[in-house]
Amino acid sequence: MDAPIVSVLMSVYNARADELRQAIESILNQTYKNFEFIIINDGSTNDTEDVILSYEDKRIRYVKNEVNLKIIASLNKGLKLCRGKYIARLDADDYSAPTRLEKQVQYMEEHPNVGGLGTFFKRLHTGEEIQLPTEPEDVNLLSRYVRGCISNPSGMIRRSVLVENNLEYDKNCLHAEDFKFWADLTYYCDLAVIPEVLTFIRSHEDGVSRSNKAWQDKMVAIVLLDNMIRDFECDKNYMYSILTKYVKSVPLTRKEFEDFKSHLENVITYVALRVNFPHNFIVKPYILGLLARISVEK
Repeated sequence: MDAPIVSVLMSVYNARADELRQAIESILNQTYKNFEFIIINDGSTNDTEDVILSYEDKRIRYVKNEVNLKIIASLNKGLKLCRGKYIARLDADDYSAPTRLEKQVQYMEEHPNVGGLGTFFKRLHTGEEIQLPTEPEDVNLLSRYVRGCISNPSGMIRRSVLVENNLEYDKNCLHAEDFKFWADLTYYCDLAVIPEVLTFIRSHEDGVSRSNKAWQDKMVAIVLLDNMIRDFECDKNYMYSILTKYVKSVPLTRKEFEDFKSHLENVITYVALRVNFPHNFIVKPYILGLLARISVEK
């Protein structure tokens, strides 16, 4: 059987039935038809399996984890199962606009330098439409040093980039694995964003991101700071010793803090000059905002 052009990958754990149905049907009803839909039931204990099996569409490839592997292991398992030229991600409580795959495939075909592609998205709990940087240089720089520009449920990836560079979700970045994944991709390809709302995202009060926000924020900061040390001229051993203190929640000396601040200011100068208006204005407050997370000896 010929491989499909797109593999849609979704991992599910104890999803709400109505939201899971909306997610599944948003893919099955896409205007673009040449896809496989890999749905991994990650050891759910509710009616998730019944919901998934109620669909008889042959494009669905159902995978059942007998135990809950958690999101990172489950997604990495799924990445290895994908056969498509492109991999599209979706979470079980979100859904896609009918033309999402069609427009993303068209963009990727026309831009072979782009290995990762997101879209604008709408937060369903607030009604807010999130408009992001769209051009590759902006998206790459901001994703690596400032903040994520691709929302994982909107993402499409060129599978060859993953295969050729042995990339997957980092098991050491729990609750920030998405952020690390897209930042890592910037070292091997361009990222871009389609300036159209093609993804709709929910956020629950009891959701994983909200309940682990403090840890998630720290992991994101660690990823950003690691990239800044790795990529810029500095005394790397010294800077990594400072980062290690932050990781271990050990206060810095005042000199270490000032040295680290000086390094971040050099990064700001470099990035802000290369990011287009108006997104260049977020560079300084976001990067310097990382300093607020660092404790200093009194």
